[in-house]
Amino acid sequence: MTDGAVDGPTVAPKGPVPGGPRPAGRRFGPFGRLWASTAVSALGDGVRLTALPLLAVSLTSDPLLISLVTVANWLPLLLAPLAGVWADLADRRALLIGVDLMRAVAVLALALTVVTGAVSLPVVCAVAAVLGLGETVHIVASQSFLPMVVDTARLAAANGRLHVAQLIFRDSAGQPLGSLAFVAGAGLPFLIDGVSFLLGVVLLCTVPRFAGQAAPGGTGPGDGPRWRTMIMDGVRLLRTDRLLVTLAVMLGTLNFFMAVTGTLEVLYVVRWLGLPEAAFGGFLAVGALGGIVGGLLNARLADRFGTFPAALGGMVLMGVAMLLTGLVRHPLVAAAGFAVMALGAAVYQALTVSFRQATTPPDQLGRLNGVYRLIGTGTIPLGALAGGAAAKLVEVNVPYVAAGAGVLLLAVLVTRPVVRMGAAQRQRAGVPDGAPAETAP
Repeated sequence: MTDGAVDGPTVAPKGPVPGGPRPAGRRFGPFGRLWASTAVSALGDGVRLTALPLLAVSLTSDPLLISLVTVANWLPLLLAPLAGVWADLADRRALLIGVDLMRAVAVLALALTVVTGAVSLPVVCAVAAVLGLGETVHIVASQSFLPMVVDTARLAAANGRLHVAQLIFRDSAGQPLGSLAFVAGAGLPFLIDGVSFLLGVVLLCTVPRFAGQAAPGGTGPGDGPRWRTMIMDGVRLLRTDRLLVTLAVMLGTLNFFMAVTGTLEVLYVVRWLGLPEAAFGGFLAVGALGGIVGGLLNARLADRFGTFPAALGGMVLMGVAMLLTGLVRHPLVAAAGFAVMALGAAVYQALTVSFRQATTPPDQLGRLNGVYRLIGTGTIPLGALAGGAAAKLVEVNVPYVAAGAGVLLLAVLVTRPVVRMGAAQRQRAGVPDGAPAETAP
């Protein structure tokens, strides 16, 4: 792990991006409409995310085969650099709309196979792969789109509100609904998800075009050399900033451990805790309450302690929660552990994403996000496989213990260099010690 100042950080200009960003607080402005679209889609996502592992469990009891659904969903993350270039070339608003339409078609097709009895594990994996590809493009494009919708100084608050929307509508409301819908009819959750995608597209269409980015003339997916050049440009942008490289590697490590535990959640609840399948969604919803708190408090924590001390504190909370969840076999302790895990993840995610958005020129943010996410999320399929394989050899709680110990070890290794590099970057940018890092540009 490097221990020094940031080498030549890229810094975005002060204030809103020319062409139409609006403050995050406008209820019916571009951000408000984007938030509403996110919330509606998140409700359907929560229904599907609960129903998909339940559907897999109904098809097989093999933990390794169940983990293949998670692997298929996350394997397209390896295409993140291409998604990043696409986000820089395309109209980001139009790209988000197109991706959500594709995901609606995929999940409605899955609902049809379930209803007709044609569903199988390979079908589930194939649909999960299509949804994962759409999510890869959507996340990169949306993270690149947000700085064009809100002022730079409001990025942490805007990211927090979007994360809260995910937690409220996906985890707190969608996941319990997913369990109930699956019990009512195995195809119903996927029908609900498909309709939510379509409603989200309708809301996204109301975001003004001036908030988007038009593709440069004469450049498109068929221009191979242009795409290769832009991918390498993203690699250059990342590798010349030692702090961003460190954060990308940290994210990759965290996501590996999160995937180890995430792929086993349904088995943990049903097998280790002995709860009925119908309790799975409600159990996750209780845990999501902690994430809502983290999403609402992340900007205040950054103001009070600094961006990176607050983010690293969130990472420590994640490690401690994983460890206790694996060591103590009690539903209340596990629910509390899930809540603390979500809280720590919300704080870490919102602050580090906001930092990346605020310190990268908007026209280059897509390609940087793509390369960053390849490093930071490309480990998820490996973690899912590791979790599934481990569950075949040991009790399902053991991977939680190992993951918690790994996250805490990571925190010990990176805290000092990350805080020092963050302080050095603040000094170069001329930001007072008491000011939040996300206002540095």
